[in-house]
Amino acid sequence: MEPQTLSTATRSVRMPLLMILAFLFIGMIVGTLLASLVNLLISEIWGIPISSMVNINADTPFGERQFFRTLNLVSHVLTFTLPGLATAYLFYKRKWWEKLALNIQPQGFFIVAGIVWLMVSFPFAQWSYWFNQQLPLPSWATSLEGQAEAMIAGLLNMESIGELIFSLLVMAVAPAVGEEIIFRGILQKEFEGRMRNPHVAIWAAAVIFSGFHMQFEGFLPRLILGALLGYLFYWSRNLWIPIIVHLFYNGIQIIAYYSYGAALDEMAAESEMPNLFLSLGSLVLFIIGGWYLAKHSKTLEEKIV
Repeated sequence: MEPQTLSTATRSVRMPLLMILAFLFIGMIVGTLLASLVNLLISEIWGIPISSMVNINADTPFGERQFFRTLNLVSHVLTFTLPGLATAYLFYKRKWWEKLALNIQPQGFFIVAGIVWLMVSFPFAQWSYWFNQQLPLPSWATSLEGQAEAMIAGLLNMESIGELIFSLLVMAVAPAVGEEIIFRGILQKEFEGRMRNPHVAIWAAAVIFSGFHMQFEGFLPRLILGALLGYLFYWSRNLWIPIIVHLFYNGIQIIAYYSYGAALDEMAAESEMPNLFLSLGSLVLFIIGGWYLAKHSKTLEEKIV
């Protein structure tokens, strides 16, 4: 009887996770289909065919750039944000806000420390991006990468403050909120509840986060970003912290392209390996910063207890 009881107990623990993942996945599929319908309607109103999106590049006119940004915003909200919130509300009921750890005011320390930790990781992340580019990719992945780069180049072509603000909303605010709700607020937290080692949960969510973007030349640096955001969530127990740091990460790049687009394109065209000593120094600082934040989080827990 013991093995049967243990097996039954195990299934009862695992079943909610499977249900949550299934509902979240189905919700994202439904959201994607709904976004397609809404975007078709927007296309009819705007008078621009959605099919022309595959041809977007740095020379795309202003009206079409705004059109494509609008499509991206609708797609992100309906594919990530709303399914994430619907999943949280369905399974966590009235405590969804609390379960997602959105009911706590973010601490200034974790915001500042998280941003500094992110910034010191930039040189190492840049090296990981270079290393990632040296790895052979199948033709379909290379094709997807080329399309994604052309689209991003078009969306990052900004000629006014208004375009900059809209781009920040589409490419910084919306992803930071929607992706953190799903990958940290739901997936990572649910993984933690089933895994004895929180580090496994953090990296598992980071792998899914990076893979979901379908941009394989940047898989490693995005994996590092996902782990960084995951640890910030784990240590702070406040989803606003990874949301703010994620927003900063995306936002600072958009502002940099608005200010120094041509110079950044020239740097991106160079395929030379980044400075190895700078990259190693960045890795060392990244590890030290993580150790300090982990220690600080334990100190906070002891004070609360």
